[in-house]
Amino acid sequence: MKDFTKWAAMWDAYAESNPGDPTPGTPAAMCFNIGLIMAIGGIIGAFIRLASESDKLVTTSVASFLAGLLGVALLLASLFLPSHNDAQVSEPPALSTQIERTWGLDEMGDCKNTSHGLTDSPSLPKSSLDDGDWKCVAYTDSQRTELTVHIKGNKVGLYKADGKALKPVGKD
Repeated sequence: MKDFTKWAAMWDAYAESNPGDPTPGTPAAMCFNIGLIMAIGGIIGAFIRLASESDKLVTTSVASFLAGLLGVALLLASLFLPSHNDAQVSEPPALSTQIERTWGLDEMGDCKNTSHGLTDSPSLPKSSLDDGDWKCVAYTDSQRTELTVHIKGNKVGLYKADGKALKPVGKD
């Protein structure tokens, strides 16, 4: 069994990253935050104007509505500032790709869950280590081999049909 803790940590970091959010402290973030506040103020001003029958609030509500429009413009402008998406985390390899690299396989074919209800995933998961067993077809040097992928915690093991474990040969 091979420890896949680093691979799981890469997927955790990827899942926690928000590629759509502006990087804090940058002009894009400041523009976004000011625009959001102004847009909310504009919405509130529009509701006050619509709910009020008094002409005394006309100037104030019109000003807050115009500020709201400017806020929407700032929100849109923040999307085009270069620092908006600086902190992106690239997607880690899928579990099947990581298994191919670790065990030196040319290709992993279809995998079917044989754990009988221990996991909701009928095929090999892409980005998580769900405990269970999957029957897979793997190809190495134009040879087709049926394997069992066994996952328990952060450990992954590959076993031949006769039950013998395959030794990892590739890189982590």
